[in-house]
Amino acid sequence: MDKKILIGLAMLIVMAATATAKVKKYVPERDDYTFKTCVCATSDDDGQCFIADSVVTTVTDKMGHSFTLVSTTQPLDTIYWKGFGEIREDDINFDGTSDLMICLGPTNSFGGYTYDGYVWDNDEHKFKHVEEFDKIMDPVFQPENNQILGTFRIDNHYWTTRYEWQNGQLVLIEEDDFELDTED
Repeated sequence: MDKKILIGLAMLIVMAATATAKVKKYVPERDDYTFKTCVCATSDDDGQCFIADSVVTTVTDKMGHSFTLVSTTQPLDTIYWKGFGEIREDDINFDGTSDLMICLGPTNSFGGYTYDGYVWDNDEHKFKHVEEFDKIMDPVFQPENNQILGTFRIDNHYWTTRYEWQNGQLVLIEEDDFELDTED
C-alpha cells in the first residue's frame, strides 16, 4: 500500500478514536439541559372539554441526548384552566443550583398551583424527583431557613403547610387550617 494512504488511514483512525473518547467522556452539567413540555388530555364525548391527565417533559442535553419525565396533572379542563406544563427553574432545595418545577395545574379558582419538583444532583449529574413536592400548594420559598410554605384556600377557609429540607429530604414540619372571620 502507498505510504501516503497508510498515513492518511492512521490519521483517520486516531481522529475517530479521539472523537469517540470525547463523546464517551461527556458528563452533562445542569446548564446543559433544555426542556419542552407536552400536555396530554382526553376529550369528553362531545369534544367540548379536554381534561388534562399528564405532562410529558422532554429533557435534552447539549449533545442531543434526551429523556422524558411524566407528571400526573390536576384533572381539569385545559380550555378553561391554564398553567399546565409550564416550566419554572428555581432553586427548590436551596443548594445554589436551579432545579426544575413542572406545573400540574391550578388547585382551584383562587389560583393556587401545584408542581412536580426535580432537584439537580450534581454528584450523579441528573435530576431527581422530589416525592413530596406536588403536595405543596402554591409554593413560597424561604431560603433563609431552608423551608417552603404552601397555602390553599376555599372561600374563607385556608390551609397552610411548611416543609423543610432536612438531610437532603423534604419533610412536612407543620400544617394548619383556619377560617377567616369576614364579619364586620
